[in-house]
Parts: sequence; structure tokens; C-alpha cells
Amino acid sequence: MRKVFLVDDEEKNFFLVRATLKPLGVETLYFSCGRIMVDAVLKQGNIPDLIIMDVVMPQLDGLSATRILKLDPRSKHIPIILLTGLGRMADKVQGLEAGADDFISKPFNPLELRARVNSMFRIKDLHDELERKNRMLLDEKVHLTELVDERTKELENLTLGIVAAFERANAFNDSDTGRHLHRVIEYSTLLARSMDLPVDFVSKIRRFAGLHDVGKVGIPDAILKKEGRLTPEEFEVMKQHTTYGYELLRLVNADEVAQNIALSHHECWDGHGYPNRLKGEAIPLEARIVALADVYDALTTQRVYKDAITLDASRDMIVLESGKRFDPQVVEAFLRIHDDFEVVWRRLYDNTRAA
Repeated sequence: MRKVFLVDDEEKNFFLVRATLKPLGVETLYFSCGRIMVDAVLKQGNIPDLIIMDVVMPQLDGLSATRILKLDPRSKHIPIILLTGLGRMADKVQGLEAGADDFISKPFNPLELRARVNSMFRIKDLHDELERKNRMLLDEKVHLTELVDERTKELENLTLGIVAAFERANAFNDSDTGRHLHRVIEYSTLLARSMDLPVDFVSKIRRFAGLHDVGKVGIPDAILKKEGRLTPEEFEVMKQHTTYGYELLRLVNADEVAQNIALSHHECWDGHGYPNRLKGEAIPLEARIVALADVYDALTTQRVYKDAITLDASRDMIVLESGKRFDPQVVEAFLRIHDDFEVVWRRLYDNTRAA
């Protein structure tokens, strides 16, 4: 049953309106002033389907009560009909400006009042249905968001597991590789932060930079650990670690940033890299960042096939390759924070083998 609040300081008017609305089968509650009615709505949570209210009343008049209700989110959608003996157009305009949904002058025609009330009910029904559907859509959106977040977390955990497993495997097989991964992660994170990239993107760089060589699990040890330079044929095999890594990460639905790093960290800014000879900004930014970090670490550390060079000489070689091998903006970021690179190198490098 619909509930209607009747607000009037003259009780006889209540009985008249209640009798008029009786054919509609509504429940009517009487309030002698606006203040009592407003308290019932806002303090007691008694929400009606419609309010029919006189304008001129003691304590709190109808216009003021209307303004209060329309400003509160809990009651702003309750339809309000102002019923008054004031007949001036200015009074009606004032009532509508206060937020009233309709305005009827006394003495009212019972047929007109019932028609106006039915109209307000239809409007409220439409609003309630819209609110219900909006809540359903919001609940569905929240549910979908939770599912996406859960799946994202699963994929991140899976990717981090791959990183940990790869590092652990190489710790048994080659202690240099484990330290190399940690340094590349630190260098890449420093570069991303220096470029003022979004926090979420920097976080992904930090999580996934260590996956840049994950495809080397598919390269024979005879090539990976060969002392001395690789033959052209061996180098072609070694280059395949980029596509191996990409395919591995793609198969487990790893984050796109991780896939891009594995596939494109040997692409060159001038288009002479591998495996796809990408050029300039066609190379994903995450891969451009890790590329510089990877090369810097290779230059500054001793390998089975080469000696390390000094940090200053490594910096100068990076600068010479700006616009060729490396993105000039990444090189600029590197130069701004080269001192931080030195700190990482001294903290994570095995000083017993330093150049």
C-alpha cells in the first residue's frame, strides 16, 4: 500500500484530503506542521511515497520543509505537492523553485487532486525502477571489477612465480645470472621513476624487468656458457631467447608489459635490433627502458667472454648509442640518475670480480 503524508496545521483539511484519496487505496498519515514531518522522515527514516503539504504553517512552513527534504539525499526524490490558498503566480513559482513537484490551489477539485496524485505515483514508480536498475548495474560492475582484480592478481602471482623460479634455477646453474637480474630490475626501476611515469607502470617495470631473459631457458647450455664470442650461427640461436620468452609468457597469460619486455628488449631505436626490427616508438616503452638497463649491466660486469669496463666508460658508451640503440629520452633519464646507478652497482656487484 502506498503511503502519503498530509501536512497541514488545520486538521479539517487532513480529513478532506484523506477522503478525496480514499478511492486510491492509500495509507495516509497526518502531521500538524512541517517540523514534525521532516523529523519523521530524516530522523526516524519514515519515507513516504508522496507528501501533500500546506504552505502556510507555524514552526516550519511548507516551502522551508520542501527545501530541507530536497537537499537531503535520503528524501530528495520524494514527490511533494504543495496545497495552498495562495493564488498568486509568484507564490506558485516560489513553491516550484523550492523543489516542489506540483502545486495545487485551494479549494481543490477532488478529481484534479486524485489525477495529480496518480501522476506523482507514476513518476515515483519510474524513478524507483531506474534506481533499482542502476543498483543492479552497479552491483554487476562491482562484481566484474572484483573478478578482473582477482584474475589480475592471479596473473601477477603467476608471473612473479616464473621470475622466482627462473632466478632460483639460475642460482644453481650460474650465480652471475641471479645478480644480473637483480641489477637490471633496480636499474629499470630507477629509469622509470626518473621519467615520471605512472606509479602503476613503474610497479610493473619493477615486477617484470627480471623476465627479460626468461626465454634463455630454451637456449642450450653450450651456447649460454660458451667461453669466447659466439659464431654467427650460435648468435642466431641465442637471439631466439626473445621469442621463446614471449611465447612462454603469452601461454601463461602474463601481463602485456612482461611479454613486451621479453620480446623487445633487444630492439634498437634506429630499427637494427631483433627479433622484429622495430624502430623508435614502435618499440614498447618498457622494452626501451629494460634495454638500456640490460646493456649497462653487461658493460659494467665481467662475463665468461669479456672483461668489465669502468662505470664512466659505460656511461659514455650509452651516450654514444643515444638515437641509435637507445631511446634518447631514456638516455636523458639515465644521465640524470647515473649516480644512483653507481650506488646500485656497488651494492649488488660481486666486488671480488669488479673491473
